Amino acid sequence: MNGDLRAWAKHPTIRFLAVTLAVIFLYVGYGYATAPSRITSRLSERLARSPGPVNILVTTKFPPEEFHIRIYQQLGNMRGVEKNTARLYAMSPASVQFLARHYWIQRLDLAPGDQP
Repeated sequence: MNGDLRAWAKHPTIRFLAVTLAVIFLYVGYGYATAPSRITSRLSERLARSPGPVNILVTTKFPPEEFHIRIYQQLGNMRGVEKNTARLYAMSPASVQFLARHYWIQRLDLAPGDQP
């Protein structure tokens, strides 16, 4: 019985699955670990003070493309892009946290004029 388990552990498919799961775990873990550093203190304080919808500025490492804009539109109301920064309105706190976990997000900040 013990020899059968060792044979399975050495099987290439099992090794491939183990490596694939490890890479996925590291990728998702990286997003969760670095998400708080992408949210500015102003936005973090606003979310803690009033957990309702919030208007934010999303700054990415590069100009957003169609893929990124689709994600933005699913999470909030997009109101334009200027260089690498997009304006998103009516974002829920959960959506802000979700967006912060993406590696291509550089910074999430409170949009000017947002009221608590």
